[in-house]
Amino acid sequence: MWIRRRVARVFFLAVVGVGCRSEESTDVRGTGLRTQTLPPAEQAKVYRAALSAAFHLDDPGLSLLVDPRFLPRGSGVGDGPPMTGDVVRALHDQGTVRGTCQAPPEGTRKTINCGAPRPGYVVRFSEVFRLAADSVQVYVGVQKYDTPESGATEALQFENVYQVVRHDGDWSAAREARIKKRK
Repeated sequence: MWIRRRVARVFFLAVVGVGCRSEESTDVRGTGLRTQTLPPAEQAKVYRAALSAAFHLDDPGLSLLVDPRFLPRGSGVGDGPPMTGDVVRALHDQGTVRGTCQAPPEGTRKTINCGAPRPGYVVRFSEVFRLAADSVQVYVGVQKYDTPESGATEALQFENVYQVVRHDGDWSAAREARIKKRK
């Protein structure tokens, strides 16, 4: 009996929640989630945890640069809001990135060119979205870059979404999913 009441209550709340929406969301990233405000160093740790699921961050040959703009909540890779300088500095201070490079706002399928000592990857993050008390979700876009000295190489780009959890003060990626290319 109590199970039926509980199921009916959950169904009612779900219907009321959907019915109260004034308009459909255009969000593609973080749909239905609120942004999570974290201190810059903690936000950088979340991004580092997500990147550690995609890269061996202790590889001395790896060169990551950060695009200082967030991925937009909507579709595409166009102009997103700027990342704070404190977060960019924290990513650099933690050894996660070696510098910055901004990809073209309209996006490109070609390998982008960045002023850096060696070729590598430009990473671009979404804002951090809250899932639960110690659990967040973040989107990470990755695009290969060349340098003027390295010459052109084959393009590579992808976007993944990560659920990152905090345990005993440390963040780690718990789940990962590849985002299909949006047209």
